[in-house]
Amino acid sequence: MRLARSQETLWEFVSCFAPADPGVLGYNVFETNTWHETIDVNVFRDAVADVAARHDALRIVFDSIGIEPSIRFCDTVDPPVAFTDLTAHPASRRDLLRGSLLGYERGRAFDLGNGPLWSVVLLREAPDRHVVAVTLFHLIADGWSTGVLLRDLRAAYRARTGAGPALKPLRLSYAAATADPDLAPADRRRRDEFWRRTLTPLPERWPFPQDAARRDVTAEASLGAPMSAELAGRLHAFARAHRITPFLLYLSAYRILLGARTGWPRLVIGTATAGRDEPGAEDLVGQFTHNVYIATTIEPATSLLDAVGRVRSAMYAAVRHTASFQEIARAVHPGFDADRPWPFLLLYHSWFQSAAPSDDPPPDRREQRSRARTPPGQVIDARTERLWAKRGEPGLIVRHDRRGASMHYNPTIYPRAAMLETLEGYTAVLHALLDDPEQRLGDLTLP
Repeated sequence: MRLARSQETLWEFVSCFAPADPGVLGYNVFETNTWHETIDVNVFRDAVADVAARHDALRIVFDSIGIEPSIRFCDTVDPPVAFTDLTAHPASRRDLLRGSLLGYERGRAFDLGNGPLWSVVLLREAPDRHVVAVTLFHLIADGWSTGVLLRDLRAAYRARTGAGPALKPLRLSYAAATADPDLAPADRRRRDEFWRRTLTPLPERWPFPQDAARRDVTAEASLGAPMSAELAGRLHAFARAHRITPFLLYLSAYRILLGARTGWPRLVIGTATAGRDEPGAEDLVGQFTHNVYIATTIEPATSLLDAVGRVRSAMYAAVRHTASFQEIARAVHPGFDADRPWPFLLLYHSWFQSAAPSDDPPPDRREQRSRARTPPGQVIDARTERLWAKRGEPGLIVRHDRRGASMHYNPTIYPRAAMLETLEGYTAVLHALLDDPEQRLGDLTLP
């Protein structure tokens, strides 16, 4: 069977950088939990098998790889569980070993043809303390799915040990949740025309200047921008007073920041919807997110409050016209089929999204670095290098609880000092919205 509409965007991306074997890229979603209890490893493996039987997406493998791949669902999979007892190693080596194991899992490669396209790692740090890490190839799962998998795994283990009830049946099947919408031809034409009108001309400039030094196109880093409880409370109250969501407020602030920094009236911000609109979809593991692109033209004489209103209107219009990546790409780029793969990176100036629910502590200003995989022996040409750089372009991710954000970027292309300045500017825009929402965009003062 063909990919779901929600998988098209990511497939176009990974097949661009590793057309022969996208599984080697390590383009995954990853999450950890700590269980403060003793764990029977054999029972834990059985619980993982229970979860694999429960979620269809965990049994996906690829029958073919190419521009239009095909997938199938296996009846069963062997539980992909790795167990390491850190207590068997000297205390001086445990942190290093833990970091090495989890770092490998975060960016591990997967065999798309044989599967499974996910893994579970169990680390024993003490007799009554274990770290559970899950890694899933991004084509079969979104960020929300890691929380679902960890929650169901905990419940399945408790049921196996008699400490809790069995998992309730899922209310919605994966097939039903990913089914194509039934649109009339006239509605499809109106949707395509909306995206053609909204996104053309396509972005040609990038809003963040690059360092001219030689760069490592696979490097990644993140910097946190925590918010005080007082600031977050004021922002949430502002959002309620103006009948918008906190997410839209934070997105608007980012749009205002980019407009003030660049002086460009027109900007396109890429973001993603959860794609879990059907009741019961929130309980499924799978890749459900849909990209939407928020194009706005905001002149310097526009007030900050009016700018928020324009972002809100553009967001609502984009969501009403949600379409798959291929549908949008064909509408705005006549040469799409001839140019494939043609990544979604070409459709927006910068990226902004919400992080999935997580138990991680709020981010801080310490830089965290990692490296993405590149296919072994692949020669990266000028076009692919440019796309890697575009992938590493700064993008803002706001926390699920809306009490902080983090800037993700390639540190060998975009200097850390410039990223810190951007985060300071973002915070300044948030304060300006609260203190003087009638201020004109052109009068905004940034650090």
